[in-house]
Amino acid sequence: MWNSPTGPKTVHFWAPTLKWGLVFAGASDFKRPVEKVSGAQNLSLLATAVIWTRWSFVIRPKNMLLASVNFFLGVTAGWQLGRIVKYRLSQGDSPVQVVKYVVNGEKKVVGEPEIKAATRASASV
Repeated sequence: MWNSPTGPKTVHFWAPTLKWGLVFAGASDFKRPVEKVSGAQNLSLLATAVIWTRWSFVIRPKNMLLASVNFFLGVTAGWQLGRIVKYRLSQGDSPVQVVKYVVNGEKKVVGEPEIKAATRASASV
């Protein structure tokens, strides 16, 4: 293990080991109120997890530690995104509004339809 190409003498060991901090941080957010969890952040964590999990099987030497940390990073980010989607739908948001919220962090504005209608009416005058 000590002299392995992915052992503790290499970056192939330390980078994934330290990345476990992201997994633990994501897991600690399970206790956080869902309205305080960032959809865009978890979407980016999920994307990077999917990319790097696949990449860890393509590179040589194969890095199972990198694959495992990224797999669990994807699980925690996916779980958080599921919480966000479930919460937003239960609050009456449409699927389009949920996607906008996750991608852009757009907040639902009270009276939004009325503001858009007033804007369109004044633009047509």
